[in-house]
Amino acid sequence: MKRQNAITAAALLLLVWGSALGGGRPNFSGTWVMDPSRSIGIPPDLQQTITVTHNGDQVKVEIKIASSQGERSFGDVYTLDGKEVEFTPQGMTGPAPGKGKRKSSWLPNDRGIVITEETTTDSPNGPVVNQQTRKWTMSADVTTLTVDYYFDGPRGSFETKRVYVKR
Repeated sequence: MKRQNAITAAALLLLVWGSALGGGRPNFSGTWVMDPSRSIGIPPDLQQTITVTHNGDQVKVEIKIASSQGERSFGDVYTLDGKEVEFTPQGMTGPAPGKGKRKSSWLPNDRGIVITEETTTDSPNGPVVNQQTRKWTMSADVTTLTVDYYFDGPRGSFETKRVYVKR
C-alpha cells in the first residue's frame, strides 16, 4: 500500500512538474520573418516580416510586406478577451474605406490565439462583406510561428499558411 501511494505521489508530481514546464500560454513577442519554402498559398515573390509586442492579453503587431507590387507597412492591435470590437480595415495604402468587427481570444488549449474578423466595404453594387480568421500557433521550442489564414467573401474562399522563424 505504501509503495502504491509513493508511485501515485511520484506520478502526480511528474504531471504537475511537466505541466509547469510545458504549460502556459505562449508569448509571441519578437521579430518573425516568413519562410516562403514552408508557407502555402502565397504569391511567389511575397516577403513578410512581423514584429510582435505581446503583454498579457494584448498583442501589438507591426507588419512589413514586400512584393512586385511594392512595399507597405501597417500595424494592428489584438486584445485577447473574446469581446467583439470595431476596427478600421487596412488597405494597400492605409485605412481602407469600410468598417470591421473583430474578436480575438486564446485557443481552448492555450497553444495559440484566434482572430476572427468581418469587414464591410461599399461597392457600386452595394455592401461587400468579407470574413477572415487567423489562427496563430507557436512551436514547442518557440522558434516557429505558424499563422493559418482563412478568407471567405463574395469572390470565394481560400486558405493560406504562413510559417515564420524568429530572427
